[in-house]
Amino acid sequence: LTFLRLLSTEGSQNVTYHCKNSIVGPPGGSDGPGAADGISCFSFRPQKHTGKWGKTVIEYRSQKTSRLPIVDIAPMDIGGAEQEFGVDIGPVCFL
Repeated sequence: LTFLRLLSTEGSQNVTYHCKNSIVGPPGGSDGPGAADGISCFSFRPQKHTGKWGKTVIEYRSQKTSRLPIVDIAPMDIGGAEQEFGVDIGPVCFL
């Protein structure tokens, strides 16, 4: 993996956050500070605490390949009653 990173000029990876009674979005919104760091958000459905499942797909794309792969996340809006979440961390792609 390190060798692929060294040979690449760009990389990307998707993280899908499945949530129930939890709200997620990109840092600072899709045009906020996170966008400058290569984070874009698609399939984003703003969730309210409705008791229904939703999901957000976050794509991270960067020319700083040392930041990939994503191996750890820190969900913030969790831990309350009736809240559930799941995460699918997709494969990393080096270009």
